[in-house]
Parts: sequence; structure tokens; C-alpha cells
Amino acid sequence: MIDLIARKTPPAGLRPALRASLGAAMAHFGVHDKGVTVVLVGDRTIRALKREHWGEDAATDVLSFPTWEPGDPFMPPHLGDIVISLDTAARQAQARGHSLNREVALLASHGLTHLVGHDHPHAEGLGFEEGATGDEWQVFHGAWEAARAALPESG
Repeated sequence: MIDLIARKTPPAGLRPALRASLGAAMAHFGVHDKGVTVVLVGDRTIRALKREHWGEDAATDVLSFPTWEPGDPFMPPHLGDIVISLDTAARQAQARGHSLNREVALLASHGLTHLVGHDHPHAEGLGFEEGATGDEWQVFHGAWEAARAALPESG
């Protein structure tokens, strides 16, 4: 189940595209029976969250707040929260030459990959790059491929 909370109003069509793509990424990881909350915010909100939780005073594209640790014997019914800045996502989509729906889907799949227990080295540039290489990125690419395949054609 995907709970979607919009603290910043998304453009028309983003919600169904996000639900379809994130649902596909959840199925990819075999956690389609679990819950995830996605919160869409602006830069001011995500900057405050990053400052509070990571001690960094800067906006970012996506933050993940898992409810469990990998290796715990029990995976709870709610995996955690994914917070996405629509402001940063819009800038990244424009810089990358694709739609906001595609960028938000990419960020949500990335956040989900963290919620299920995977991490990566710090990415240079505009957050997660589709072209990032190395074994530690393969799990992120797999989630993104599943999410991208489920995007509507206009996404």
C-alpha cells in the first residue's frame, strides 16, 4: 500500500504515475504487501528535515526514513517514509531533459531501495544518476528499471 501525502501540490498526472511506478518497484523487491508513505514537499521542508536528521543545511531531492534495520528478524508492515522535494525534482528533470513524473518516479524508486536496506556511495552531481556505475549501484538500477517500465507513456 502506498500512502501519498502532498504538502506541495503536484501537477496533474503525477500521482497515478508515482503510484504505478513505485508499485512496480515494490513488486520488484517482493514487498508489494508492505506499506510505504511518500510525502511530496518543497525545498524549504526537505532542507529542514535534512538539517534536523543529517546535520546538513541544504535542500536535497529525496530522503528515506526506514522503520527497520536490515538483518532484523521481522520486517514490519510499514517500510518507512520517502520524502521528495518537488522543487528539486523539477530542476533535476529540466536539467536531465525529461518529465517531472519520470524524475519523481526515479527518486521514489531510489528512496524505496534505501527503505529495503540498500545503500550506495555519495553520488556527484544531480543526486542519483542513471549512469552511476559499480556493483553497489546495480540494486538501484534494478528498482529504477522496474519503476520506469510501469510509467505511463507520457511519464
